[in-house]
Amino acid sequence: MKLYLDFEPCKECKEMMAELSSPEMIFADEKTRIDQSAKFLRHLTYNHNEVVQAVMEELPKQKKDQEPDFYQ
Repeated sequence: MKLYLDFEPCKECKEMMAELSSPEMIFADEKTRIDQSAKFLRHLTYNHNEVVQAVMEELPKQKKDQEPDFYQ
């Protein structure tokens, strides 16, 4: 499932996104990548209410679209 969000990233977001897309991070070990991704998601969750609201609105729609319709 992919979720595209339209929001205005803050300075900290931009720094984390640059770090996450750096060659060092791309070729880092799995635990390091997971930890840094989790740090970014925590930042979004706690500092960008518009992102949380967009996820809450969009997620049920995408989930419903992906469920098989057994009664067709």
